[in-house]
Amino acid sequence: MRFFTSLVLAFFLTLGSLSAAAASQSDHDNSRSLDGLTNASIYFDVSLKDDALLVFRMEMVNRTIKSMEEAGLEVTAVIGFRGHASRFITDGEFYVLDEEIENKKKIQEWIRRFSSTGIVIEQCAIAADILDIATDDLLPEITVVGNGYISLVGYQAKGYSVIPMD
Repeated sequence: MRFFTSLVLAFFLTLGSLSAAAASQSDHDNSRSLDGLTNASIYFDVSLKDDALLVFRMEMVNRTIKSMEEAGLEVTAVIGFRGHASRFITDGEFYVLDEEIENKKKIQEWIRRFSSTGIVIEQCAIAADILDIATDDLLPEITVVGNGYISLVGYQAKGYSVIPMD
């Protein structure tokens, strides 16, 4: 009986905390920071080597863009890949460990979705070269730039806000 009571109590505490978290999230907004804005330009600087974290970051990119659009902003976004993150935006199952293939497929799907909405996705040629990634092996949605840092500086100079994802 004591076990059953504990189980029921744990259930209601969990349900209550989930409800509180959902209510808390809907009670918060970014209206002060977005006041007066009609558009936002964002450069997501992606250099992660952890596949699971990269999947999470792709979800956060999507969530960030969607939330800004729901707030009434017109969003222009670039996702710049460099470093070990480059391994996950190649075609097929190459360049990653066997245990990373499932997440690589999720990342590839995110790339296709982002590209289909007009988000520009760039890959640093220097990073690809360092990692021995043939640029022909990159997904067709990817634009290869000579130097990802130069691209980053250029977008910043044009007013893009940089969000580091490392």
